[in-house]
Amino acid sequence: MVNFFASSLFGVMISFMILVTPIVFTVLTKDSSQAFLRAFFPRLFIFGIVMSGVLIALTFQELIMLPKILSIFIFLGFLLNLLVITPNVNKYRDLELLGNNRAKKMFSILHFLSVCIFISQLILLLLIIFI
Repeated sequence: MVNFFASSLFGVMISFMILVTPIVFTVLTKDSSQAFLRAFFPRLFIFGIVMSGVLIALTFQELIMLPKILSIFIFLGFLLNLLVITPNVNKYRDLELLGNNRAKKMFSILHFLSVCIFISQLILLLLIIFI
């Protein structure tokens, strides 16, 4: 069951990167894409919290310690993105659109951090799947 949940979460995350992201920026207008992403990301992160929470519970039924630790880090990444990074990304993006150049830099840093966490979670999921 651990592999099923880890693989399912990996599949959802990689599908977002491969399918959703390119379409959003090629099909939707700038305003529509911004509105869509602001609605989508919290739901994606909540889904990730639920799935990684189940993954934590399942890994605690196994003897190997590494999947437990990795699952906790995956869970914390979703939590951090949902509660801290995403609200600030939105805040600084709004300020950037109002012409605040400092906000543009903060937006870029936070967005980069969010992407790094997301990619790290994918790598951790692969480790869980293949160890």
